Amino acid sequence: MKKLWALIPVVLMAGCATPYQDVGGFSLTGGFYETPGAGKMEKITFGGNGYIAPKTVEQYTLYRCAEVARAKNKRHFLIYGTLVDAARKMPADMPTIGMVGGKPTGFAFVLFLDAPEPGSKETEKVLQELAAVVKPSPAPKKS
Repeated sequence: MKKLWALIPVVLMAGCATPYQDVGGFSLTGGFYETPGAGKMEKITFGGNGYIAPKTVEQYTLYRCAEVARAKNKRHFLIYGTLVDAARKMPADMPTIGMVGGKPTGFAFVLFLDAPEPGSKETEKVLQELAAVVKPSPAPKKS
């Protein structure tokens, strides 16, 4: 019986990693949201919980950047780690990842583009490359 009680927290925590979801600005479980940035940019953020890897948060944040670009009918986008980097036209390769309250959080200042520029990312390519990470296929059912 003691072994059964010891397994309960393990089972409960196994499914606790932050899902890829919209939180509209705040959530205890984490997720993505957008806020206006400077000029034509938007700040895209993905907040994780204590059960998600920083690399996954980085991938989710980049994927969300591409989703927003697609929704705006923009074929390319640039990401910046800071507004100073944007002013200096120094794009980043990946979103910035940090820890907030011991939980990984990713963000990027994003400029959406109609045509490629040096350092820009192709919207559809990012969506295709990260689709399996963000929206994995369900496991086959056992008979």
